[in-house]
Amino acid sequence: MNNALRKVSGALESPNVRAFLRMIRAGETSQTDDAYRMMFGGELVADMTDHPRRAIRKSLGGKLITSTAAGAYQFLYRTWAECASALALPDFSPASQDASAVYLIDRRGALPDVLAGKPVDAIRKCAREWASLPGSPYGQPVKTMAQALAVYAEYGGAYSAGTIAQPGAQIHAEKTTMPLPAFALALLPALFDAVPKLVKRFGDGSSVPERNVAAIEAAIAVAKDAIGAKTEQELADALRNEPVSAQAVRIAIEENWGQINDVGGGIEAAREANAAQATTDPRRNLALWVTTAILPLVYLTVYAVLFREGWSSEVRAMVVAAIVSGLLSSMTGYWLGTSFSSAKKDDRAHERATHE
Repeated sequence: MNNALRKVSGALESPNVRAFLRMIRAGETSQTDDAYRMMFGGELVADMTDHPRRAIRKSLGGKLITSTAAGAYQFLYRTWAECASALALPDFSPASQDASAVYLIDRRGALPDVLAGKPVDAIRKCAREWASLPGSPYGQPVKTMAQALAVYAEYGGAYSAGTIAQPGAQIHAEKTTMPLPAFALALLPALFDAVPKLVKRFGDGSSVPERNVAAIEAAIAVAKDAIGAKTEQELADALRNEPVSAQAVRIAIEENWGQINDVGGGIEAAREANAAQATTDPRRNLALWVTTAILPLVYLTVYAVLFREGWSSEVRAMVVAAIVSGLLSSMTGYWLGTSFSSAKKDDRAHERATHE
């Protein structure tokens, strides 16, 4: 056994790798044993001693395409020849095809991602290898990210710590992270597919702090209440199979968007983040610098309206009232809220120390 074959054979022992292969097959052929005999267009090859090497012309996605693709992963002949040579494969058997697929995943630099439980990163790297993967540039029918991840999960694929399964991308954990419950990981693909707005809320490159986990759980709770689902599995089945239920969930999440979006966030989160930053270095107090930059504009506006000609008394009153009630009240509310909030935390800490 050569080193390349030894590497892919070892990788095939990973449940993540086997689930990822199943995910590829979901778009390229099927999950049945016949997939290993399938040629482009659906005809089955009888002889598995070698790639059939037949060019077949078929209409796919409204386009006439000529292809030598064959096998569960639809290897073009030239691609298969490369794999067979690198791995010293004796035939076109299912075992040889699985090994070749892993070889191609590794050639795309995606095998470490698959092994580590980062399927979205791996999909992005392999989208030019298999035309049915999300993000493939070849103009052929593709699976959505939600569909791909659902198959990955169905066949036992796992996710690395701090990684959420979702159609837009992977969300990586930072310092203040907490893992999503297993039920949420399993449910998210269906929920995101039904409510695309949620993808933006937990979108590409975002962190997964505790407040985001809480917001995801809040969205799931709203969705369950909207259709009377008792379990997460019941909710997932309804989202995938019942368009009316999916629509009801979308409407409910829209109606409760403020509640979901603000869980663990809003001005409280801003105050806490700013206070933590200011504690380590007062010069990095973002709120102070923003306030300092804005106040001169407020003074100039008030001066121009009150002391220059051409403004009626009504306009002057409205402008001053708007500034005072809007911008200034927001800033003073922030600073007073920060001070009072800090004082209350100190009081609570003192009370705990007293009672311990």
